[in-house]
Amino acid sequence: MTDKPTFTVINGTPPPDTPKQRVLDRVKASRPADFVSCHRCGGMEVIETKTGVTIKAGKKSGGTKQLLCASCFMRGERVVIG
Repeated sequence: MTDKPTFTVINGTPPPDTPKQRVLDRVKASRPADFVSCHRCGGMEVIETKTGVTIKAGKKSGGTKQLLCASCFMRGERVVIG
């Protein structure tokens, strides 16, 4: 029988040391890890939406909740968070 391949982790190349990257690293380090933030713009404002809601006898039922980035949504992009 052959041996199973082992999983090894390699150190990737770090991001380039640019002024933009330094600001991003500083902002990420300044906020708690459990904060919700947009992966595209880094914004922390969210909008909760529901898709597929039906109305029966005047009451809303069903639907799927999603969190959208408010900053990206204002620019016309629909970025789902989480």
